[in-house]
Amino acid sequence: MAGTVRSRRLGAELRKLRDSLSLNAEAVARDMGFSRPKLSRIEAGEVRVSPNDLKALLRAYGVQDAAQQDQYLAAAREARTAGWWQAYQDALPREYADYIALEAAANVIKSSQPILVPGLLQTEAYTRAVIHANPWITPPADIESLVKIRRERQAILDREGPPRLWFIIGESAIRQLVGGPAVMREQLDRLEQLTSLQHVMIQVLPHGAGAHAGLNGPFVIFGFSAERGPDIVCLENLTGTLYMDQPGELEGYGTAFDHLRASALNPADSLALIQQVAKEL
Repeated sequence: MAGTVRSRRLGAELRKLRDSLSLNAEAVARDMGFSRPKLSRIEAGEVRVSPNDLKALLRAYGVQDAAQQDQYLAAAREARTAGWWQAYQDALPREYADYIALEAAANVIKSSQPILVPGLLQTEAYTRAVIHANPWITPPADIESLVKIRRERQAILDREGPPRLWFIIGESAIRQLVGGPAVMREQLDRLEQLTSLQHVMIQVLPHGAGAHAGLNGPFVIFGFSAERGPDIVCLENLTGTLYMDQPGELEGYGTAFDHLRASALNPADSLALIQQVAKEL
């Protein structure tokens, strides 16, 4: 279930509290009247902690500040809230559900995509062409559901208080004829429209940039407010998704994104290139 993303973040914070006090998990579980496996599942985010259990754990860890307690309780409530995407759970792989949950909760999203237009910016026809291109990954019966899911994800572009979105798109992504010339022309027109949104930044990384910090593949950085926990980096490949939140990992990908911003065309020149490629079609 996608809600386990929130549960894992809460569980990780509870684990940090326990570790900071050098408390033994076995002893904490015994004092709480828990089984040892129950505490392990809470800290791993495999189960959602109840308000009463959470309050007991916070007391055991010496969290006395009312505002801090409220933050943990709010996080627990969020973990129990079903996201809109759970209506599609039959067609939605768990890793993709986790991704959508992070996307919906983030305050800032930074995406580097060397060869593909990012999902939040895709037209429906482009999305369908991408999904159809690899039937090994997606059963044909699920294709239309996944197209609809991607369209619903894009609602964050227009919602009140949207996240700040920064996309570095490789020139290859705007030149690859995904779905044919008509589909790509529509897609490029869509990119041009989105550049007018104040909270959306699109930069194109031109072929002339040569070697750059994104050559190892695409990545997304989800940034969160302090009360929602640390940022998370997402790496996707053909067979799975990797999430990273360790300080060294976050710093490395943050630095890579900064270098990509410097290597890419500025927003005005990026728009000019998008328009030029569209005219060529």
